[in-house]
Amino acid sequence: MLSTLEKGASIGQHNHRTGSEIAYVLSGKARCILDGKEEVVLPGQCHYCPQGSTHSIENASDEPLVLLDIVPEYGEKTGRA
Repeated sequence: MLSTLEKGASIGQHNHRTGSEIAYVLSGKARCILDGKEEVVLPGQCHYCPQGSTHSIENASDEPLVLLDIVPEYGEKTGRA
């Protein structure tokens, strides 16, 4: 999915119990916290949150943060292990 976070906006801290997430930065600057560790992700880079981890993503710049998010689901929802 494509998502845009305006200046000061964030995707609050949450846990990925049933799947992982890859957040590819198309433009802007992301501040990501994965299991308590902070990283800055710039355009052309990605942030990875493995299944079972907790993370948050926030816009760390004055311009919109545009992300391509890939969130595969596993388990009962999809019928895959």
